[in-house]
Amino acid sequence: MTNLVSSTSVLTIGHVCVVAVFMIGLLCFFVRPSAFRQIAGLKLLLQSVSLGLVLTGWERHDLRLVQSMIVSTLLVEAIVIGLALTMIIRMNRHQQLAESEDMGPPGEDRDDSGA
Repeated sequence: MTNLVSSTSVLTIGHVCVVAVFMIGLLCFFVRPSAFRQIAGLKLLLQSVSLGLVLTGWERHDLRLVQSMIVSTLLVEAIVIGLALTMIIRMNRHQQLAESEDMGPPGEDRDDSGA
C-alpha cells in the first residue's frame, strides 16, 4: 500500500469543508419550504458524512474499512433519496387532484354558505 502523507493543513481544510457542507445542508433542509430543496439539503448532509468518513480513513491510514462504510452509506443514501422523491411526487399528485375536485364543473358558482 502506498504511504499516505497526512498534512495538518490538508486535514484542517478537510474538516472545515465537512462542517461547511453539513451546515449548508442544514440550512437548505430547515430554511427552504420547498420539498425539492429539502431533498437537496438532505443530500448535502449525507454527502458531508461520506466526506468525513473519507477524511477519517485517510487520517488513520485505514482506507479498506472506510471504503466498505462508504459503500454502505451510499446504498442507504440512495434508498432514502428515492423514497423521499417518491413521497414528494405522490403528495404533489394528491394535491393537484384535490385542487381539481374543489373547482367543480365549469359554469357553476360554488357557494357553500347555505343561502
